[in-house]
Amino acid sequence: MNPPVLSAIGRLLSDGNSVWAWAIAVAAVGLLIAALMVLLQDKALPPHKGAIWAVVIFALPIFGPAAYLGWETIRFRSEHGRDEKGPVEKYAPEEVAQRRETAERNQQGAREADQPDRPHQSG
Repeated sequence: MNPPVLSAIGRLLSDGNSVWAWAIAVAAVGLLIAALMVLLQDKALPPHKGAIWAVVIFALPIFGPAAYLGWETIRFRSEHGRDEKGPVEKYAPEEVAQRRETAERNQQGAREADQPDRPHQSG
């Protein structure tokens, strides 16, 4: 970790600050770790751009990682597109049940249409 982040965390811990200070410190460290993980796993990023992003991430403890993660999210979605909704979220549960019943009825009707008519035998 870089010295400014460590010194800031050290001051937060030693001064007996509030819970909010702890939350900010945890958020800063979490964002730093997440941004570094994404940065190190990005094989498409040219080395010089990766070095620039690394400097930004370390120089600006909260804003640098947040900016990088936001930038990467926008870049990824522009390259890969984004589904509007997942397959489960497209319909309300009642509509899913209704569609399932309709499909089952259609399947059953297709099976009955495929069977040849058999004469009824009376006993």
